[in-house]
Amino acid sequence: MPPLAVMLPRQVAAYIRRHQLIRPQERLLVAVSGGPDSTALLHLLHRQAQRWPFSLGVAHFDHGLRGEASRADAVWVQELAQSLGLPCHLGEGDVRGHQQDRKISCQVAARELRHRFLRKVQAEFGYHQIALGHTADDQLELFLLRLLRGTGPRGLRGMLPKERDLIRPLLGITKASLLAWLDAVGLEFRQDISNLDRRYRRNQVRLELIPKLLEFNPRLLGAVTQVQTLLQEQEDYLTQAAQQALAAVLRPSPPGCLSLSRSGLVALAPALQKRVLALACEQVHLPLDRLTFRHLAALQHLAQRSPTGGETSLPGGWRVQRQGEELLWVKDLPAPGEVPSPAPSLSLIPPQAGSCRYLRWSFTWQVLARPEGTTSIPTAAEVAWFDYDRLGLPLQLRQVRAGDRLRPLGLQGTKKIQDILVDAKIPRQQRPFIPLLWSGEEIIWVVGLRQGETAKVTPRTRRILQIIARPEGS
Repeated sequence: MPPLAVMLPRQVAAYIRRHQLIRPQERLLVAVSGGPDSTALLHLLHRQAQRWPFSLGVAHFDHGLRGEASRADAVWVQELAQSLGLPCHLGEGDVRGHQQDRKISCQVAARELRHRFLRKVQAEFGYHQIALGHTADDQLELFLLRLLRGTGPRGLRGMLPKERDLIRPLLGITKASLLAWLDAVGLEFRQDISNLDRRYRRNQVRLELIPKLLEFNPRLLGAVTQVQTLLQEQEDYLTQAAQQALAAVLRPSPPGCLSLSRSGLVALAPALQKRVLALACEQVHLPLDRLTFRHLAALQHLAQRSPTGGETSLPGGWRVQRQGEELLWVKDLPAPGEVPSPAPSLSLIPPQAGSCRYLRWSFTWQVLARPEGTTSIPTAAEVAWFDYDRLGLPLQLRQVRAGDRLRPLGLQGTKKIQDILVDAKIPRQQRPFIPLLWSGEEIIWVVGLRQGETAKVTPRTRRILQIIARPEGS
């Protein structure tokens, strides 16, 4: 049998191929704390990089929780990256301040800031994927933590080798194997003494609970891995069923909201109901790590037994309202003082393409030659077409005011904007966040809802101004 120094890299390479974690020519951002797991990950990937091929960058985030020791870790990681000829991206954050602001645990606050930093580096420098150093031991700890807290099959299945653009090449390797490999090839790493602090629940599980469980079953890791493999297979199947069910019960909804058919939802099996509700929450970008069984049970109760007009609160400032035969996901208004002032005007002046943000919307625009034979506007609510040569520039975006009226496309006369918002079932607290687009003295678009007659596309149109507006978070 080959020595560990040779065998472990082969195991990691086989795991990467089996789960198709890396494609040739990709750029990977490796999150490196300096501890044994992430240090081993960096060295193992660096040794594989020329064979695939792919390229690497290193990212290190200083949580600022251990004073000089934290700063020393950052210097050590930077020097390691330099020795390997790799770019290194350093970041730091105020974890304690973030913890107090968000009313969350220190570890959750650290994870949020760390992931925010990694995403920023990824976007700024064009990395395709982020590689994390989670091991089989981390998977076991997470399983037990979630079991103690109370979670469903999706939570117990644990981390996946690949989740979108996050990869975990060491998820099939034990920490003991990594430590033995580092020792065999003579590689150094940093030690974080906070990993021994028994005030943290994860450390209690690692240092106290797991050793006790191993006395009952020395093959605990293998047993849990088998359970998680089965759960992952079942989750894949049930997630597909839930996605199909969600598509069937989705209803047209106001911009920035989400609506489900109540009767369609309650007709599903109870287990599928919860999965559909969780997928709906995921679709509106609700923080799923804070979504609990209690929240899903409250949503089920709202759909099944609550009277019209009932509602329940969810994490992230979301509320779900029972409106007749619909369940409507609505984002709360910001606190007083956070509502942005109306922009007096925005320079949507082609032929240069451009973009801007207004209220809770992002806008992009460009001038296009009219497609041959095209006279109608697009059917997508977030896209508007105008005859560029009939517009009064500059265009303006502003909030709704009392008395505002629109000449709706295809209709005679004008209609109050207030009536348009009511007809579209826009919740009262959302209405200040529906922008109006003006051309000269006329409203030409209730953004995301109705376009006006002014500057509409006709057979004589030669140039089209296309504007795309999307609610934030969509």
